[in-house]
Amino acid sequence: MRFIIFVTILLAAMWSGYWFFMSSKYYEKLYLWIDIESNDVSAKFSKIKGFPNRFDTTITDLKIKQKSLNPIKIDRLDVMRLSYDNSHYIFATNSIQNIFESNFIFSKGLASAVRKNGIAPTINFEGENVSVNERLIFNKLNLRLWPAADLSKLKFSFTAEIAETKGVNSDLSFQGKIDFNSSFKINNLTSLVSNINSLQRISGTLYVQNTEGLNTVLQRDPNGWKIIFKSNAPEKIPSFIRNLDIVTVNGI
Repeated sequence: MRFIIFVTILLAAMWSGYWFFMSSKYYEKLYLWIDIESNDVSAKFSKIKGFPNRFDTTITDLKIKQKSLNPIKIDRLDVMRLSYDNSHYIFATNSIQNIFESNFIFSKGLASAVRKNGIAPTINFEGENVSVNERLIFNKLNLRLWPAADLSKLKFSFTAEIAETKGVNSDLSFQGKIDFNSSFKINNLTSLVSNINSLQRISGTLYVQNTEGLNTVLQRDPNGWKIIFKSNAPEKIPSFIRNLDIVTVNGI
């Protein structure tokens, strides 16, 4: 019995030592990835918590500079990871300002990044009560990004439940890809944000409830973003989509 107690205490002491040592290493790695020493990022870090099985930290007042645009701002970003698995990270936030020149607010915003034998991770995002520029757009939103063989492309899908507006409540889903002007970068936070500026176009098929899929392209032009739909029956495209200022149907 004493031997069992001794071994248990020894193992607990060893795991405690391992956790505190690895949490320090994790903090240093995260600090470097956020790129806090650069002139492009500012933030405050909390101490690592989550003993005995997790590494949890909170980043507040995060600001990331963008070229020719206002800096991205995140008031609070919680970062979580299992202490024994460095391939899976979870991020939680309730607001992101100045991304794609818009402000996003969520009642729930969770993202996970999982790397499996690849350069880029698979990223999943789950949002609830998603408001864009103070307007409720989605009741629910799920995004998925995963790497393609070509490093300048990402595969992309989403499903969404549109918030009810003037009697319209529709479900959307999309399958396609994202093209960048250069290879997708994730070596630090500033390079990750720089991918936004190199985003060239998103193309694929959009499904609105039970309607036939629409060939869809979202691309930048000199005046901003534009959505182009190709459809044999444009009248079947829901009005809440057709009436968006940035939408063009069959080149019209």
